[in-house]
Amino acid sequence: MRASFFSNKSMLEKMHRDYYIVFIYKSFYLPEFKNINESVINIFNKIIKNHC
Repeated sequence: MRASFFSNKSMLEKMHRDYYIVFIYKSFYLPEFKNINESVINIFNKIIKNHC
């Protein structure tokens, strides 16, 4: 999750605002990186859409 955040954080840096983001993962299995990365990108896109 950390690697996905750092590889995609440039999406939020374009907004010129500061955000505090907390990810809480609750599950019994560890998903693949591909699924985590897609979820993080979707979350970032929703943040951009709602706050620009």
